[in-house]
Amino acid sequence: MKNHERIEILKFAILINLFIGLYNMFLYAYANSIFNLIIGSLNIGVWVFSRDMKLVHALLRRKHK
Repeated sequence: MKNHERIEILKFAILINLFIGLYNMFLYAYANSIFNLIIGSLNIGVWVFSRDMKLVHALLRRKHK
């Protein structure tokens, strides 16, 4: 698999994390479950810290050296 394909897959996985996080936050607001709050916060946190892809590029570069 090419490096460009891996980056596209990671971008898609990060976007899915955002949607899952938002859905878990909705479930927290609806059912008041602390588990959904924690999982939703973690998923949104992954999106926030990985959305610029600089960290992903650095990790992929380091992995292949």
